[in-house]
Amino acid sequence: MTRLARAFQFPVLTLVASLLVAASAAAQDTTATAQDSLPPGNPPQDTVVAIADTVLAVARPAVPRGPLPPGTRFTFTRDSLHWLAGHTLADLLATIPGVFVARAGFLGQPEFVQYGGRGGTAVELYWDGMLMMPLGADSLAHDLGRVSLSYLERVDVEVLPTTLRVYLVSERHGSLATKSKLRVVAGDFETGAYAGLFQKRWRGGMGLDLAADFLGTEVTGQTAQTFDVWGGVSWLPSSRTGASYQVRRQNHDRATVTGVLGRDGTKSDYLFSMFASAREDGLGLRAEGLLASSSWSSDSGETDVPDQVVRQAQLKLQYRMPTWTAEVIGRTGDSRVRSALEGRVGWVPLNGVVVSGDGYWRRHPGDRYSRGAHGSLGLYVGPLSLVGQLQYADLVAAPALADDSARSTLDRSVRAGLRTLPLSGHVALVRRDAFVPLPYAELLDVAAFDSSAGSTYVVADVSLRSSRALSFDVSYSDAIGDESADLQPPTHGRAQITFQSKFWRTFRSGVFDFRVQLGMESWSGGTAGMTAEGTPIELPPATLYDIFVQVQLVDFTLFWHYRDARRPVGPYLPGIFYPGFHQTFGVKWAFLN
Repeated sequence: MTRLARAFQFPVLTLVASLLVAASAAAQDTTATAQDSLPPGNPPQDTVVAIADTVLAVARPAVPRGPLPPGTRFTFTRDSLHWLAGHTLADLLATIPGVFVARAGFLGQPEFVQYGGRGGTAVELYWDGMLMMPLGADSLAHDLGRVSLSYLERVDVEVLPTTLRVYLVSERHGSLATKSKLRVVAGDFETGAYAGLFQKRWRGGMGLDLAADFLGTEVTGQTAQTFDVWGGVSWLPSSRTGASYQVRRQNHDRATVTGVLGRDGTKSDYLFSMFASAREDGLGLRAEGLLASSSWSSDSGETDVPDQVVRQAQLKLQYRMPTWTAEVIGRTGDSRVRSALEGRVGWVPLNGVVVSGDGYWRRHPGDRYSRGAHGSLGLYVGPLSLVGQLQYADLVAAPALADDSARSTLDRSVRAGLRTLPLSGHVALVRRDAFVPLPYAELLDVAAFDSSAGSTYVVADVSLRSSRALSFDVSYSDAIGDESADLQPPTHGRAQITFQSKFWRTFRSGVFDFRVQLGMESWSGGTAGMTAEGTPIELPPATLYDIFVQVQLVDFTLFWHYRDARRPVGPYLPGIFYPGFHQTFGVKWAFLN
């Protein structure tokens, strides 16, 4: 028996046994499901979706279960994704306070999300419960400009002092009526984007999901294209049991431009998952398991990256009650992470008190280990909240590199929050340990980062709803003492004013919707890394504006997005071209057959 077969044998047998135990557990208790402690204003996590006349069970999203302290998680629902002024996951994460997106050019070029001065380790990415590994030439960090939102139903982001845990939830369909979605985008620099989604469910619980997404641009005579397909079959006879198999395949074709490495290859992801719950309402025992594989192949780029593959198996056992949740996850794989054990707890001991924590232990090739823990305490009364977080990590930043070793950090934050009907906001003080991130392979002029100094940041956000139609949102981060990290400007802020209304009463209520959003992003001068000679690379200050207009009539949507970059070269990364005064426009159409 091969090493891989032996590695998968134990978790698969344990998974089957656990699922049988969970499925056979008693389900007579009628205790109501506890509301997850999402940030105020977010919807509860339902187990079914009401569409048309027939409601079918759908799987619960594979996201962290509460209780969680207020304000520690951002939940972007399907409606949030629909009205987003952007195209990629990086655009979505840019709305989180403290995030800076280093855009290596126009659409189709890399987009690296910077948070907490941690470089590529700042983002942990999960797809329907599977931990995603960076592959290809950029095997040290995720390029979130390559993650499409066109077939996602929901995105959850758990915010730690120096880490963003991003959970992607694929589209799920809960009706016998066939569901279809189309999106067409055009714009400057030969921009073309086309996306389609088809979903079908049958009475017996079987389901079929198909989607495709294409994005192409041409800037300074060089093309960038990504073709993304997703398909899956599922069987969900009830909300207590189910299984699914998904395949995602992405073809990349991007020529090398000044300062940015080209990319040409195929990334494939396969995910088989199954679950069983003791109760319909989600309380009690629940078991979830998955088998997954990710690969990079057919590379014909300039770096001639060899084929890569990462296989993994995972089992999660969870027990949930109205005031507490506990879960444990075991994972094994053939590379990057050979084995791992993770745990998570959440507890409401008293009204107004929320305690949560998680920890992990991971074994990597070469007898290297990563370990870490995170804890948070939340106090809240009425509209006021106070949350403290502590994050420890002894982390191997790049398991793909044989000579990379673990580095220890201890980071902490305290945040005060206010949430009322017209006004809400948070002010946080975040202290981050010294850390030197690894450089990005796709940025040719950035040979290294020099972010070794510890730093203290003030991070704040304010949201004002002056009326039902008009809102004003501001986020701001400032490094105390200017001890900022590379690609993390000392001062960085965003502001936007949004008008959205169904004011056109010619149509019946809910049919017509209109949004105008004016935004501004500004940052002070900082550093973007070092050259091969060790010279610091200056990140110049910049102020950018954008305008987003979207009109929805029934299920048909028309939008226009204008982004202003006034410099001949990109303001996000020095020396890398980013076009100014560019626009994209398009249509979206969702319907039930």
